[in-house]
Amino acid sequence: MKKNLVVRSGSLRMGGLERVLIEMLQNLDGNRYNISLIIEDNSGKENVFLDQVPKGIDIYFLKPEALIEKTHYHRERKKNLYHKFMYNLLMSKEHSFVVNKTKDVLKEIEKKYGEVDVFLDYDWGARRYVEKLKAKRKIVWIHNSVPKLLKKESKIIRFGKNLAKYDTVVAICDDMKAELEDIYPYLKGKVERVYNPFNFKRILDLSEDMSQLNEQQKELIKDDYIIAVSRLDTVQKDYATLIKGYKLAAENGVKEKLYIVGDGPDRKEIENLIKESRLEGSIVLIGKTTNPYVWMKNSKLFVHSSNYEGLPTVLIEAMICGKVVISSNCPTGPYEILKGGQCGVLFPVGDYKALSAGLQNLLNNSLELEKYEKTIEKRVLEFRSDVVIKEYENIIDN
Repeated sequence: MKKNLVVRSGSLRMGGLERVLIEMLQNLDGNRYNISLIIEDNSGKENVFLDQVPKGIDIYFLKPEALIEKTHYHRERKKNLYHKFMYNLLMSKEHSFVVNKTKDVLKEIEKKYGEVDVFLDYDWGARRYVEKLKAKRKIVWIHNSVPKLLKKESKIIRFGKNLAKYDTVVAICDDMKAELEDIYPYLKGKVERVYNPFNFKRILDLSEDMSQLNEQQKELIKDDYIIAVSRLDTVQKDYATLIKGYKLAAENGVKEKLYIVGDGPDRKEIENLIKESRLEGSIVLIGKTTNPYVWMKNSKLFVHSSNYEGLPTVLIEAMICGKVVISSNCPTGPYEILKGGQCGVLFPVGDYKALSAGLQNLLNNSLELEKYEKTIEKRVLEFRSDVVIKEYENIIDN
């Protein structure tokens, strides 16, 4: 008899978590599960992954696009007391709306498939109300370093109390599992480690596909460049170190350009950093794309500068494309993915001089680059979808 599985997440917008969510949904065995997908935000045209959800999975959006836009409007103007009041009021109403709508959706699913066997909260967004939801088992996935993300001790303590409401907590790397068990000793025995799944064939096929490139991009991709792929967000991503490190490398003879693929709320701030560094001719903001792999494939190497992560999918995707990675040694994930520096180069968070030295060493020393290239293929096999999905199903069926 099929299990009734409900997966909940925040959005189907462009993002690493969303890509992994789709990969999971595409690989779970439809003969074993009746799968329903609850998405909190209906982002309209921004739902870039909507058409990749497998047929046969029922999709339920909770918040309408108009409500999201209204909240966003007031959030952008929060410095004004009126807009701050309206934003806080809307957030309070949104919470009640989401809780009640989730309950209604679960009742609808129960009528169709019977009692919910597993409620899988894929981005921990239901943590404040999960105890109000009816399901035999409740599982939560953790995708980021909790102390780095939440920072304040009061928030970290409250977060742990919310995690305790779930039957199983899944961390996406060993470092994160250890971190959770260290901060919350009462969760020991509940925390499992499961890597994110990656579809190698899809990534490699897309890495050869230039059909989405416009004429300007077709010229850009012919140039010699190194690449960073990440959201334009200066809280989590450390663009200041990336730009300073690249500038120092360029001053010391590195000729390759730096392409940054991605978009986000801090684009203007990053553009200003580039201008202040007088690197407008060397650093190119490519923008948002559903196919970053073709840019990875044609680059010299992949660079990643971040303050904190979970298990940064872009590092693994770059390695699947055969690229050597240089990454900040932030919590959590890069150290584990790169095997402590055996399968790529690590530099301390915020150390632009170490980043610059790493770039120069790799780009000016083909033997050093080849040394790391030999280690990549074997390392990434652990992240293959067919390997990881068995672990997903073991967690769901536990």
